[in-house]
Amino acid sequence: MTREVLSVKLRIFWNDHSRNYASIRFIVGRHRQFDRNEVLDLAMRVFVEKGFEATSIHDLIEATGINRASLYDTFRDKESLFLEVLDRYDNKMYAELEECLQSHSCKIDGLREWFYRVVEQGSNRRHPGCLMVNSTIERALRDEDCAARSARNFRRSEETYYQALVDAQNAGQISTETNLRALARFIAGTIRGLRVAAKATSDYQTLKDIADIALSNIR
Repeated sequence: MTREVLSVKLRIFWNDHSRNYASIRFIVGRHRQFDRNEVLDLAMRVFVEKGFEATSIHDLIEATGINRASLYDTFRDKESLFLEVLDRYDNKMYAELEECLQSHSCKIDGLREWFYRVVEQGSNRRHPGCLMVNSTIERALRDEDCAARSARNFRRSEETYYQALVDAQNAGQISTETNLRALARFIAGTIRGLRVAAKATSDYQTLKDIADIALSNIR
């Protein structure tokens, strides 16, 4: 159908069925009205379970309940959606870490709880793992945007551990001779290593041994 014919038909439709046209225009105009964060959370589950490469657009449409046009119109493409999901995951992960540490007046206890949370997750065969770590393994070497987010997550975690260690040192729980920055990096690296180790084994005692040795160095 040519543009001219389409234009004529639309004008006729408007003149004869203006009320119906208004109703249709209203419906079409609402196709993007959904909770963006809810869509990101639903997409997140798919990416965590299947990874980036194995996730199809059809998988995302099925999981989120939005149509293909809305998905592309809102997020542009799968990679852009994935990166936004990764940002949201990072923020959720950071908030969970902050909550865990802030819930303890003794920051060493907070760090211990965080280590054991990671152990519990890793030993749970039904737990899909950490999206940030999974994505780093899968994509960071060939995807600069993913690599940048992984590096940011590591720095953010390191800084959070560092501040907890400063509090612990000020409370007399850690020696004043301890290099807190190096220790914070050690903790950040060990936590990531635990998540990777959990992909090889879900044995609780194995993962707990790793955590306990790491915790024994916080002094």
